[in-house]
Parts: sequence; C-alpha cells; structure tokens
Amino acid sequence: MHFFSTFTMGFKYLWKDPITVTILICFPIVIILLLGTALENVFSTEVNLDPAPIAVVAEPHSPLGIFLLNEEVSRFFEPEFTDLERARDLVATGNASAAFVEQSLGRPVKVLLPPHTDIMAQIALTVIDSYQQIGAAGTIAIMSGRDITGLAVWDVEVTPQPLGTRTPGAMDYYAVTMLIMIILFGGLGGMELFHKGLFSETGDRMRLSPINKSSLVGGLMTASAVTGFSKGMIVFVFTIVVYNVYWGSRIPLVIVTLLGVVLFSQALCVLLFIITGKKNAVVAISQTLFFITTFISGGYMPINFDGIIGRATQFMPNALAHTVIFGAIYGGDEAFMATSLAVLFASGIIMMLLSFLLGRRRLA
Repeated sequence: MHFFSTFTMGFKYLWKDPITVTILICFPIVIILLLGTALENVFSTEVNLDPAPIAVVAEPHSPLGIFLLNEEVSRFFEPEFTDLERARDLVATGNASAAFVEQSLGRPVKVLLPPHTDIMAQIALTVIDSYQQIGAAGTIAIMSGRDITGLAVWDVEVTPQPLGTRTPGAMDYYAVTMLIMIILFGGLGGMELFHKGLFSETGDRMRLSPINKSSLVGGLMTASAVTGFSKGMIVFVFTIVVYNVYWGSRIPLVIVTLLGVVLFSQALCVLLFIITGKKNAVVAISQTLFFITTFISGGYMPINFDGIIGRATQFMPNALAHTVIFGAIYGGDEAFMATSLAVLFASGIIMMLLSFLLGRRRLA
C-alpha cells in the first residue's frame, strides 16, 4: 500500500509542470523534424553528380579499363585512355580530376592527383581503393555475373548487407536515434524526483512517516521509470502518426528496447545522485556522457570506428539500442541483437538494484 502511495506521489510530481512536460515531449519531435528534413540528402541513394574527367594509363580491355567502363562506375567518370605523359599534363592543367596508372599484376594502381583536389578527386580515390581492396579479378567476375567460387579466397570478400533490402531514410534514422537520446536525458527527471522525495524538506517529512524505506525508494524509482517510458511512447506514436516513420513489423521488440533504455538512464542518473549527493554534478556528468555516447554511436551522423574504439562503442547504451531497434526494423543479426538487448537490460537492472540498496542505506 505504501509503495503505491509513493509511486502515485512521484508520478504526479513528474507530470505536474505542463510547461516542462511539453518541452520534454516537443523537443525531440522538433529535433527529429529538423534533422530529418535538413539531412535527407545524406541518406539518399540517388547520386546527382556530373561525371568527372579522369586519365587512365591502361588499355580499355585491361582489368582496370574494364572496371572503369562498367556501368556502375562509369556514371561517375569520363575516362580518357592515354599515355603517362599526357595523363600528367591533364592532371597538372586541371583537365582531369585524377589519373590512374595500371602497373604490373599484383602491384597497386598508381594515382596522380592535382595540387588542390576536389570532391570528385576524393570519389576517384575511394573508387580505386575499392577496386584494389577486393581485387581486380573478383571485381570483374562479380560485375560480369560469373561464378566466383573458382577464385582464390583473397581475391574477393563478399559482405552481407546487415539491414536487408530496405535502408532507413533520414526521418526514420533520427526518429530512432533522437528518441533514444531524449529517453537517456529523461533519467535526469528520476534524479530530480529522488532529490525531491528523499533529500529535501519533502523528503524529511516522508522519512518521518510510517512508510518503510523499501516502499519509499521502490515507489519513487518505479514512478520515474514509468514516467520516462510514457513520455518516450508519446514521441514514438507521434513519429508514426505525423511523420510516417517506418518502425517495421516487430513493434513489441522495439518497445521492449526503449524500456531497456529507460531503465538504464533512470538507474544511472539515480545511482550517480545517491553516490555524489549533488544535483549539479549529476547533470554535468550525465549531459556530457549522453552527448558523447550519442556522437560516438552515430546518433548525429552515421559513423564507424575501427579497432578498440569501434568495439567499445558497441557496448554504449545508444549503440546497444541502435543494434536491436535497427535490427528489428531492417533485419539484423538475431544473435547480436539478443546479446545487445541482454547487456542493456542487465546493466540497467544492476544499477537499479545498487540504487535501491544504497538509497535505503542513506535513509537509514
């Protein structure tokens, strides 16, 4: 009975200020609209670039020539097959964005660039790097539709598309990433509730009441989690009804993942407050942490890190939620999704238990 009384008090407290609640709900909605509209072209698969002139020191029927004349590659470039001297002259005079010099088998293609490279020169570098990474033989075999089973294993590496046949648009992408970030920041509301209900004048009166410590701490923690989840669901429904965001057919799994983010954020902020006892310190730590993890996890712009940083980002709350939600929507690796969801919930539950135990101790 005491638990429900404390829960009701905390829930009403977190919803009592209509201005604050409106801002917390409207802010992510506006951000999703702004980012989704402004960066729509970043997620577009359409390429509207005029072909760039390039010089090629090779024969048209050579492996490099066949590669550059392929329909998928030739739409970016207008190759001129010539000798080395003219290729250098074309690059030096700015009449070619780059020059490719095919060398003997097994040696990398030599690239000649002008002193001041433009975007097409960078694209040329990327294309030729891809050509050399997967191997000329494998490239030509794939483009011509031939069977590649007879090729050496190092000739070509086929990487499956992790997101299936459909890719997210800008609005779809930011609906997921911004909603996760806002839910993380919602944990500060749980921290504020703990401060108000346990360590303020109101908290003094509650501690002197006959409410047992477990009901007091548990009720406030549940109220903060339910409130954070409710606000997230309002934004979630809005993105579907108004923005027509695609959330896939596995909505229950998406909602469970959002609940995991709620538990993580609420538990982390409350735990930091119980340990430090200072609101300002928790706000500073949480805001810095959530902004950084959102950036590193690709919340503002899709990015990939290699090495240790890349592996570390997979265990950040944003990345864990991204893995499960994007996987549920677009068809990701089921085992990796299950592991990510388990890590997200486990970390949130562990911090929630620590908060519960430490909160009871501080009230003793």
